[in-house]
Amino acid sequence: MYASLIDGKIIGSFGIKKVAELHVAESGNYLYQIAIQPEYQGRGYGALLTSWACKYSRGMGEDLYLNCWAGNEKLKNFYSENGFEYVGDFPEEDYYISIFKCSASGVYSGRDV
Repeated sequence: MYASLIDGKIIGSFGIKKVAELHVAESGNYLYQIAIQPEYQGRGYGALLTSWACKYSRGMGEDLYLNCWAGNEKLKNFYSENGFEYVGDFPEEDYYISIFKCSASGVYSGRDV
């Protein structure tokens, strides 16, 4: 797990692990459990976090994937607007998840935070 800090205060956290553990692809990384403290949401920190994770994975020569519940249109739009390409919807036990892959341009280009 990783922590995002501002002035020594944790404002967010996330994890990165190999997708081989998830049987999604043969290689690559999976970005999961992304969380931003409520008072820091909507300020661009989520975009910075996902951009960092994309660059980190590329630096290792790996693709980066993430997912969300297929019904979460707000989050799906956020990922699409922040450098992730929609791969598709896949069934889980009794719902679907949407898979996204960091695109070649998957870097933060928004305003400074």
